[in-house]
Amino acid sequence: MELNEEIEILKRVRHPNIINFHDCWYNNNEIIFITELMTSGTLREYIRKLQVPYLKIIKRWSRQILKGLYYLHSYDPPIIHRDIKCDNIFINGAHGEVKIGDMGTAKMKLGKNYTVIGTPEFMAPEMYEDKGYNEKVDVYAFGMCLLEMVTGEYPYSECKNPPQIYKKVINGIKPECLSRVKDPQVLDIINSCICPENERWSVKQLLETSFFLAEPEVLLLSSNETKNHLTMQVIFKGTDQLSVKFEFNTDTDTAEDVVSEMIQEEVIPEKYQQLITSEINGILREMNKYIPELDENKEEDHHIWKRENATSKKIEQANQRYQEAERRIIVAEEAIKKIDIELENLSKRNMASLEYELQKKAVITENPTRTPQEIVDDDYFNDLPVEELAKYTAASTNKMDKIKEWSQKLREQDIVTIGDLRELHDEDWAGLGLTVLARRLLKNALYKKLHGNMSPQQYSLPRINSPPNGLSYDQATL
Repeated sequence: MELNEEIEILKRVRHPNIINFHDCWYNNNEIIFITELMTSGTLREYIRKLQVPYLKIIKRWSRQILKGLYYLHSYDPPIIHRDIKCDNIFINGAHGEVKIGDMGTAKMKLGKNYTVIGTPEFMAPEMYEDKGYNEKVDVYAFGMCLLEMVTGEYPYSECKNPPQIYKKVINGIKPECLSRVKDPQVLDIINSCICPENERWSVKQLLETSFFLAEPEVLLLSSNETKNHLTMQVIFKGTDQLSVKFEFNTDTDTAEDVVSEMIQEEVIPEKYQQLITSEINGILREMNKYIPELDENKEEDHHIWKRENATSKKIEQANQRYQEAERRIIVAEEAIKKIDIELENLSKRNMASLEYELQKKAVITENPTRTPQEIVDDDYFNDLPVEELAKYTAASTNKMDKIKEWSQKLREQDIVTIGDLRELHDEDWAGLGLTVLARRLLKNALYKKLHGNMSPQQYSLPRINSPPNGLSYDQATL
């Protein structure tokens, strides 16, 4: 009975910052859930790649998490998530989208709740007590998430087991990593989240702080039946309370053109161009992938087509990937044979010179030598930091002074790895803050065939170390 209630909650929840629930069914005492896919995994995994992100990015992530929580808490009765943590928050790094997931522990608040559920490091003190708790336990957990985002450390990592965590929490002892938060405004917000329940801020109060009101928000107000004529509004929740309503035609308009026109007419400040463009594109993406809920009166068999079609497509895609992997393995085996022969011929040379020759050959020959792992595993390329692409592009175009500028602009837009960059749509490139020439050069490095026999899927960046003593690279070949 309780599980059915939770499934009904998932069906009703629809918000841009909460993962969409599509379907579920029972299978051999198991419940299979089908939800929206987030390409960059969990926020915790993403932070590990990024290490400690820029404060601007943390603000953007936090604002989206709070918007999702505000939506849940505004339900009648309010919905409590009860297990907010970075492991349950998912991200699409290419677009900077953050969404709350794992709604399996969510519960509608009918009076106080008493069930002890969640992750010890993120559980508020009142969850351990017999007095019950309310939606403010999600605020406490958000504070711990913010602490992890800012420090890169898991709260209470100094504790060896849950009983030690429990003892510290009920005695009001804060995590040790809290002392490593340097920004006073961030520290104040975290303390306002993890303080006793009667002093703890609500989600609405957090959203109204100056820390989270620094940037505008774009809202979709209405649309026609065909979803091609939209009415949107840009809201600035700062001191000036500026609000701009505008029309958008999906057949003829682009986010870039509309925002540029508003800036030219001095309707919005130019400094918000990239952010507002990104917000509009995010709304358009949500509309394109949204599937309306089916009428409750329709037959159950009408509810199965999505699952069957999706499964057959995934099987077809898996077969294609399998065939491609087999082909790459054959190529890799041939590459191994060639490498073995070359190593035998060069075995008398010292290892430093050998490594230099192989790396130089990988750059200047018409058919670069790639290791089997690089050929078989595309993740190697996707997980490379964007700085590697910036270095390679700059070296190839004699623009070494641009490496830092390109890398910084990409990082500021949440583009951390080359995989994130490859996921961008064409319209997203214009919002990166790069010049037209820089975008073209970076795109060429990603997608243009470097050699006649190399497809974009096979392309990877050459990894070049410093040459051995007494040797130097020929700049003309780079």
